[in-house]
Amino acid sequence: MFNFISLSVGNAATLLAAAAFLLGAAINASGSKVIRDEFVRYGFPSWWCWITAILEFLTAVLLILRPTFAIGVALGACIMVAAILAVVRARDFRHIPPPAVFLLLLIIAASVQFSS
Repeated sequence: MFNFISLSVGNAATLLAAAAFLLGAAINASGSKVIRDEFVRYGFPSWWCWITAILEFLTAVLLILRPTFAIGVALGACIMVAAILAVVRARDFRHIPPPAVFLLLLIIAASVQFSS
């Protein structure tokens, strides 16, 4: 019925990226005051954490389904580039590593998946 990617070493980056986006979705979906305040600090409305959580969850699902993998990479890359730009605009450079790591995982996963 669903064409999931296999649990193999070759898919490790994809699985890690999906897990990272799932974790990010859970954290943002919590909607804690700290999370909402951080979104406001970066120029977004406080409720944007829930929109981001939905998009991150969707990215995780799209990444593990073989037919939608490329869409998941594109969506995840857009989310992470937007996060990096928001952090840079706010000059809060210490928060660049998480979205940069997510983006790196996506790049590695795409390289592996598209080279095979």
